[in-house]
Amino acid sequence: MDTAKSRQKSGFQFKQFFIEHTHCAMKVGTDSILLGSWVEPLEAQSMLDIGSGSGLLALMLAQKSQATANILGIDIDAAAIQQARQNAVNCPWPQKLWFYQVAVQNLASHAQLQQSFDLIVSNPPYFAQNPKTNVQNTQTASHARVVARQTSQLDHFDLIKYVNVHLSQGGHFYCVLPALISDDFIHLASQHNLYLHDILLVQSQPEAEISRVLVKFGRNVVSPQINQLTIYDMGTHYSEAYVSLCRAYYLRF
Repeated sequence: MDTAKSRQKSGFQFKQFFIEHTHCAMKVGTDSILLGSWVEPLEAQSMLDIGSGSGLLALMLAQKSQATANILGIDIDAAAIQQARQNAVNCPWPQKLWFYQVAVQNLASHAQLQQSFDLIVSNPPYFAQNPKTNVQNTQTASHARVVARQTSQLDHFDLIKYVNVHLSQGGHFYCVLPALISDDFIHLASQHNLYLHDILLVQSQPEAEISRVLVKFGRNVVSPQINQLTIYDMGTHYSEAYVSLCRAYYLRF
């Protein structure tokens, strides 16, 4: 899924903020916009965005969270963190936002991040590491994109393990996944005391297969709510459901 038609020359204009993503390996895309629109921070005061990139998800949370909320974004890419910090400075809620260059595996050694979070969100790397990818011979931007897309630096086991450690007892964890791996991810999460609460099955068009799955986990076992969303009704016409979900952010909606 792509949002290229909506991209400006050097970034993406939302209703209340602008995301500059020139120096980020992964640009603004539909997956993150869907996830950020779907997440419900409610009364959450402490939030963590794992693999924050340009800071998009963190800024989306800042727009709809409590005025006293604190939102931390972490990423291993120095250029992305610098860009996220600049996006935060230029948005209406800079006092809510903090970005750190640190791997989730190293959270325990980072004093500012020694806390539990009411909400954790991530658009994680999707794909298993490709042994044929020789990152030593690629340009820096390509290397960064490989790291952002493949699980070489953050596999799903590590992600779930550290969410389990840092999620508060009443907190929730949200992420977006390819449909093909979602069942395995949900099973792995349940083995670490993270249970499925809500799931949104996403298809591009009415006759298309489910391609993305948005999931919400919590500490207690419940019967999960299952919903489905179609992005386009016909051709390039957005569905009413998609427009309704993303209306607070998309400039065109």
